[in-house]
Amino acid sequence: MGIFIALWLKLFYRVQGYNLFEILILLCFVMGMGMLIFSVFAMIEGFTGIHLMQISSILGLSYCTWAIGHFFDKTRVASYFKALGAYILGMATFSLFVFALGMLVDFIAS
Repeated sequence: MGIFIALWLKLFYRVQGYNLFEILILLCFVMGMGMLIFSVFAMIEGFTGIHLMQISSILGLSYCTWAIGHFFDKTRVASYFKALGAYILGMATFSLFVFALGMLVDFIAS
């Protein structure tokens, strides 16, 4: 999923001058921290039975948006909206790619 988000970030922030590999390293750290947020909330939900995964989704997405926006330009509010847009578009592109790949495999197998 990271490569798709990185491609959208490269498109949105092409003026900044970061190459694709630098953006991928950023995404490895940021998405790793997001997964850590998900796992902590999942453990709390498992121990207590309180449904917290919706909160962890919002918190994880908010953290990723903040971290990416802060990395590129922390002084502009538009940077955070571009980060959110790139993250959502990257996830959607990844989902469409996986769906198309599954359809192709199913078409070839049958």
